[in-house]
Amino acid sequence: MTWLVPSALAIAAVAAAIAVALHFIARSRPLAEPLPTARFIPRTPVHARSRSMALTDVLLLAVRIAALLAIGLAVAAPAVSGRGRVSRIVLLDRSRAVANIAEARDSVRTLGSAAAVIPFDSTALGGGAPRSIDGITATQARGSLSAALARAIRFAATLPASVDSAELDLVSPVAQEELDAATLRIRAAWPGRIRVIPVRAAASVVGAPSVTIRADSNDAVAAGLELMGVTAPNGAVRVVRDSVTAADSTWATTGGHVLVHWPASETFADWPTRSTIDAVGGVASSSGTLVARFPRLWVLQGNAVARWSDGSEAAVEETTGAGCIRHVGILIDGASDVTLHEPFRAFVSALLAPCGGARATTPASATTFAALAGSGPLAATAALQDRSSATSRWTPWLFALGALLLIVELALRRSVSRAP
Repeated sequence: MTWLVPSALAIAAVAAAIAVALHFIARSRPLAEPLPTARFIPRTPVHARSRSMALTDVLLLAVRIAALLAIGLAVAAPAVSGRGRVSRIVLLDRSRAVANIAEARDSVRTLGSAAAVIPFDSTALGGGAPRSIDGITATQARGSLSAALARAIRFAATLPASVDSAELDLVSPVAQEELDAATLRIRAAWPGRIRVIPVRAAASVVGAPSVTIRADSNDAVAAGLELMGVTAPNGAVRVVRDSVTAADSTWATTGGHVLVHWPASETFADWPTRSTIDAVGGVASSSGTLVARFPRLWVLQGNAVARWSDGSEAAVEETTGAGCIRHVGILIDGASDVTLHEPFRAFVSALLAPCGGARATTPASATTFAALAGSGPLAATAALQDRSSATSRWTPWLFALGALLLIVELALRRSVSRAP
C-alpha cells in the first residue's frame, strides 16, 4: 500500500498525541454542596497539597483519536498496489521503414494480450484495448520513435493503481531516420527496460527515382529534368505541368507513387483558392535553395516540402493511399534558363524524392538498440503516474468514518458533562 499524501499521516499522529496530552492535564471542578452548619469550618486555614497524573475520560479519548486518525488517513489517500500485476503496452511501427506490415502484426500477436497496441509513424495516437490488429495498415510517412515513446509514457501514466508494473514492447526496425536528438532523452523518462522486437526494414532510397513528366515540348521544367538524366517512360514520380486528371489521382494512390502537380501557369492551378501574388526573391527545400524572382501561387495547406523566403509554403505534400501528391506553387517563366543550372537540380531533388523525403531505413547500430532496450526491472507504474491528480477510492469512506466518529464524540462529551 502506498500513500498519495504521506505527510498527512505525521500530522494526524501529532494531533492524536496532543489529544492524549490534553486528557492527562485535564482538570475536574468539584461539585458544590451546601453546608448544614458553619461550626465545622476550621478557624485557621487548612492547606492540602496533592499531585495527580490520571488519564481521564478514556472512552472519549479513544473516539477522538479514532476520528483524528480516520481524517488523517483520508487526507493521506491510501492506494493499494497491484501486488505483481503487469500491463503490457505495445508500440507497433507502421511507417515506411517497415518492409512488411503483416510481419509486424504477426510479431505483436506472439506477444500475447496487451493493455494497449499503439501504432505509430510520424505521430502516435490512440492507446487502449486493441480492437483489431489486422486493421493497422502501413503508411508512407516517416517514423518517429520519439513520438512513440512519448505516447507510451502518457498512456502508462493513466494505468489504474491496481497495476504494479508496465512492460513496454517496441516492434520496429529501428531505422536511422526514425531517430532524432530527443529520442534517447525521452527514452530516459521510461523507468524500466524495453523489449525491442526488430522486424525487417524497407530498402533505403537516396536521391530521385525515375521521373515521367507531362508538359509541352518547350517547357522549362521539363528541360531541366532532362538535363538531370532522371526521366523515364514509366517512372515512380510523375510531374504534371497541366491539370491533374482522375487517372493521375488513382495512379498516385498505389505503389508509393509520387504525383507532383507543378502548374505551368495559373490556368492549371486548380486549387480551391488560387491567386498570383507579388514575386519573391527565393525558395528553399531540404535539398537546396533557388534564388530568383518567382511569381507564386497559393497552395493548399499540408506538410511543407519547400518554403518561400518569407516562410510560407511553396510546395506541400498530402498522403493519398500508399502514395502522395505534391502541389507546387512556383511559377517559372518559360523563357528563363534558371532550370538549366545546378541550383535548380539541387532544389528540385526534394520535390522528386519518395513520399516523406529520402529514405534512410537502414537499422540503427547495436549501441542504439542497447540504449533503447536498457536494463533492469520493468517500469513501476508508481514512477509514471501523476500523483498530483491521482485519487484514492478509500478517501470518501474514511472521511465518512471520521465524520461519524465526530458525531459520536459530541454525544459522549455531552453525556460526560451532564454526569453527576
